[in-house]
Amino acid sequence: TREARLKFVVSFYSIIDLFAILPFYLSDLMPGSWVDQHDEYLRMMRLLRLLKLDKYFPSISLIDDVFRLKKRVLIITGYVAITLWIIFAALMYLAEYQDHSMEIDPVPLYGCDDDCTQSDRFRNYFASFVYTGIHLTGDYPLVEYDWLGRIICFFMVIAAVGVVSIPSGVFASGFQDIVTSRAGGGKDNDGDDWFDIKYKELEGVTPPTSRWGPTVDGLQQSAHDYLYGKEMSSGVIVWSPLAKAGRVFFFWLIITNIIAVVAESDLTINRYVGNDPGNFFDVFEVVSVLFFTFEYILHLFAAHKTRGALFSPWVYATTFFGLVDLISIAPWYVQQCLILTGHFQQNDDATKIFRIFRIFRILQLEDFLIAFSKLDNVFRASKDVLKATVVMALIIWVGCGALFFIFEQDNPNFRECDDSVPLRDTGDGIPGCYDFASTAACNKVY
Repeated sequence: TREARLKFVVSFYSIIDLFAILPFYLSDLMPGSWVDQHDEYLRMMRLLRLLKLDKYFPSISLIDDVFRLKKRVLIITGYVAITLWIIFAALMYLAEYQDHSMEIDPVPLYGCDDDCTQSDRFRNYFASFVYTGIHLTGDYPLVEYDWLGRIICFFMVIAAVGVVSIPSGVFASGFQDIVTSRAGGGKDNDGDDWFDIKYKELEGVTPPTSRWGPTVDGLQQSAHDYLYGKEMSSGVIVWSPLAKAGRVFFFWLIITNIIAVVAESDLTINRYVGNDPGNFFDVFEVVSVLFFTFEYILHLFAAHKTRGALFSPWVYATTFFGLVDLISIAPWYVQQCLILTGHFQQNDDATKIFRIFRIFRILQLEDFLIAFSKLDNVFRASKDVLKATVVMALIIWVGCGALFFIFEQDNPNFRECDDSVPLRDTGDGIPGCYDFASTAACNKVY
């Protein structure tokens, strides 16, 4: 209907579409006009289309809801942040406005082209307000302060923890509450997927017998007990002496492999050991790969008796542990194939990329300390919140990047010229580096 069309024309997404295409048509219809001259900047309004992602993954549109939900806490933390900002800005101004000892880069925008100091930056309270605000976020792009400024910065860092973390935590909590409620609330099995569900279903289920007969079935059970321990009726895991020795051996094999990767990258150590084929590092790598390969095959063999693999070798091969085991050995075999086919020489620099892959063996310590294998559960449990925050972060990142480009590309404080180019007009009518209105105009002359 006409009313529906009119509502769409004045809707949020319609206005975004209009701003995204209008500069193109105006520059064509009015050549030489202000719009045409600034067409390069106006076309960046096409980035506003990123806001339309909010239609599919609500994020930006939820900000006002978060503020309403956490209004009281955010008002209190905002008051504290502003108070600290004002106080520290005054202190930094008093500490640095007469600091003529700490040299800094030229700041022509502030009237200093050479031999500049912090007093040029902190020339008044309002200038101090900007830099102090940056420091209170925990960011320190400026560190050239005198002793009094450094003492103030010490306490400012402590205050910055509260200024940033408290409102950030409150905002994140409110954002998660709203996203979760709009997604239909939590479920009993949040973070669970088909693997977790199947794993729970197999609780108390007897492992299937091997189709290769009782001998192979017994070997698979023995391999399982060696790798994972034998679970008693009380639920306690019991390890045989051989299994304990094997776990200790592989633990230190992983550690020494990591040390070997680091040591081999040091040229002094590498020259001492020798770069010839068959040196200590090469032999140690071959031995390590053979042991890791044996362990990987043993895991696949025992998977028929392993509930954590859903009694399936294929499932084990596609789990976190299976992929880590494969990544820890596959690069060496690929490297050897490329050497045998003549694509690489034994000591080519290109082979270093395969050696660096050995550092991933540190993930095999997951067998001893559970950490990374739980990340996928965390991501699944928080997927709605993560999708919304990723979209918001993308919009802010790209949008602020465009704004910085527009407003700061011609900032003379960031302009650097060759030593042969004068900083200012010396009186001969030739403009200097900082005399140009834009960097592009400077590049045309110099």
